[in-house]
Amino acid sequence: MDEYDFPHYIVIGYITMWTVVETFAVLIWPIRQSCKKVSLLHCIVAFILSSVWLVIRCTEEWNAGRISIDVDPSEHLHNHSVPGTLEHHVVSISMAYFIVDTPFAFTFHRAFIVHHIICILAFGAIQGYWRYIPESWPFFMDFMTWENTPKVDGPASTRTQLLMGGTNGVFNLWMAELGGVFFHINRAMAGTDLELPSRGMFLLTFCVTRLGIWPTYLYHVYASAAKTGTAFHMVSVALESALFLTNINFLYKNILPVWTTGRLMPDKPKGFHRKWLDQHPLCQRVCGLFLKREKISMDDPRVEVVSKEE
Repeated sequence: MDEYDFPHYIVIGYITMWTVVETFAVLIWPIRQSCKKVSLLHCIVAFILSSVWLVIRCTEEWNAGRISIDVDPSEHLHNHSVPGTLEHHVVSISMAYFIVDTPFAFTFHRAFIVHHIICILAFGAIQGYWRYIPESWPFFMDFMTWENTPKVDGPASTRTQLLMGGTNGVFNLWMAELGGVFFHINRAMAGTDLELPSRGMFLLTFCVTRLGIWPTYLYHVYASAAKTGTAFHMVSVALESALFLTNINFLYKNILPVWTTGRLMPDKPKGFHRKWLDQHPLCQRVCGLFLKREKISMDDPRVEVVSKEE
């Protein structure tokens, strides 16, 4: 086995694990609902593991005295990792989930087909599986060949593997699942008293990660690609940009109804938002910091008339 290979049997084991989980979920819930349950489980597992990795990584960097305003952030995001580390396991767990869930996406959730395929391609490249593509194909590349892996800033710098999502994709996974956790929470809270605030938190975290953190990361990816111009960087830019666009499209579809109607949950009846805020004074006070009272209170006579008709 190559020094930087990740054992295949571990990846196959994770694929088997998700297959078993999907099978048990189908036996417990209707198939569409079971897909959502397993998706939530993956989201929680991936977010917890990537968060643990992020805390460990930042702690190590801080203790080593390497974190400062003079350090290029891309230096920390693009380090290579040896096989068997937490990064490889986290990436393999997520890649295995997307492989197992792709047939369900084709059958029930076609909006996620492109997203799943891009993630599989990216995580597969990170783990070095692109080497099995025929050499005559334009995408053939061995991302795990250590001696040929380019460095960020020259011989003295850290070697760079695929730049997809930072160090072996874990940073990107953490960033993506941060919004994904709140998406699943919002979906779980549908029809309950907490549906409105959970919807707000989902849109907030999705906007912060997709419109704030992700573009900042993309800037460093593009800057590195422009500086080095290697095939590694070009592939990373293509995959990262494609994944970013699929997420922006999803965000657009959720934000557009809010933008056009001026209501967080456009499908709810008129007066729903004001009535809920009247029943939750603390949330109403928080909203009052940004909106006029007549906009968020049932005191408006026009709203009372509408509510009586309903």
